[in-house]
Amino acid sequence: MESLEPVQGRSRGRRARGRPLRVLAAAAGAAVLALGAAQPASAAPRVTLAVAAPTSGSTVHDTTELRFTGTNLKTVRVYQLARQVATATVDASGTSATAQVDSSALRDGLVLLRAVAWGRGSLLPRATTTLLVRVDNARADQHPAGYKLVYGDDFGGRTLDRDKWCTRYMYDGGTESAAEQAKIDPTCLGRDPVTGTTLGTLDSLGGNGTAPGQEAEVYRDVNKDGAAMHTVQDGYLSLHATATRLDQPYLRYESAMIRSKEEFAPTAAHPLYLTTRVRLPDVRGSWPAFWLAGGYGDGHVRPPWPPEIDILEAPYNNSGNGADVLWTAVQTYYDHAEFPNGAPQGPIQTTYADSDFDGNAYHADSSIRDRWIEVAAEWTPDSVCWFMDGKKLACKTYKWVANDGPQNTTPATILMNLAVGGPWAGADGVDDAKFPMTYDIDHVRVYRK
Repeated sequence: MESLEPVQGRSRGRRARGRPLRVLAAAAGAAVLALGAAQPASAAPRVTLAVAAPTSGSTVHDTTELRFTGTNLKTVRVYQLARQVATATVDASGTSATAQVDSSALRDGLVLLRAVAWGRGSLLPRATTTLLVRVDNARADQHPAGYKLVYGDDFGGRTLDRDKWCTRYMYDGGTESAAEQAKIDPTCLGRDPVTGTTLGTLDSLGGNGTAPGQEAEVYRDVNKDGAAMHTVQDGYLSLHATATRLDQPYLRYESAMIRSKEEFAPTAAHPLYLTTRVRLPDVRGSWPAFWLAGGYGDGHVRPPWPPEIDILEAPYNNSGNGADVLWTAVQTYYDHAEFPNGAPQGPIQTTYADSDFDGNAYHADSSIRDRWIEVAAEWTPDSVCWFMDGKKLACKTYKWVANDGPQNTTPATILMNLAVGGPWAGADGVDDAKFPMTYDIDHVRVYRK
């Protein structure tokens, strides 16, 4: 499957003379990476390079991690033919390296990659190795048959696509000054139809910083040290969080979020399937999320709440929310006197639950942190089913309707954010020593049946 974003490859480097590249012999429609022996130059110090993972012939998709071992490594670059596709991160000892390759920029089928290593104190390549992989992006996100892609971002560029994404909530308020809020993209703003208040400026769900809130971060495009909080590299987006407000009593962290400008709602004839591939931070006190809430619609009402669908919530603490837990939920909030028969979004009933799904939480058989997972929801006007890596976790009945009725219900905006702390994720404190951290997003896609 081709990337939904343009990917600009650069041709860097040339194959060394007299060093033949192994010829790829495979049928069309498959992609394999063939491992070749490291070839050190004769000059000391000796440099070696070998592929540690994946194994030769492995099937890969989306952003794929390559791991190398070697000796005296300083720089390792990965090429497909003459085009550089990745630069590896080399550890301080010079004995291992890791590269992230955006396979969506490669054609499905057999692909031969070549890694070239430079040693410390050398300007010339000192070792090479090759790897054959089978690229298969066409079915990688495991969307159901009969659904067609209608929206997506594969983060194949160099910066966040601001034509698709905003970086504040759709509500008013926030901790930033009027001058700072004036820098927000005007196309991300709305207006309260009654009061005229500008919407789209809210930078935290943790309050205004004068008292404890449910979270302990503010969302920024650039933190107080000048670091970008949204970066795009190797075919994925990183939402960064930094411990750069520790002098504040409550909102002690700076972090990042995205909100889709396009809004979505299923119909009975055309349900939706929303999916994302993410890598969660392995940091106590972190709270990455992927969720839906009411957007601006046509502007005749403020964005309503509820409704809300939480496709992924991953608060990480030592109080029952460990590295193997993924939360899902549908939200209600109502006055029992006004709605004596229950929430307008209900009745909410669980119609399916995996054996490892307990209430609103799924317990995986191993950590879901610091590795890529695909998380999705199949959404109809009156139900939601959740999936992880193609496995159905649970289904519940739920109506996407505001408390004020269908006439005041707006379509959903997609939200992805990296919250920090608060009484849930931060129940056992926040591990400041592991900052900065990132919530990595390989793609976001919406399919319609």
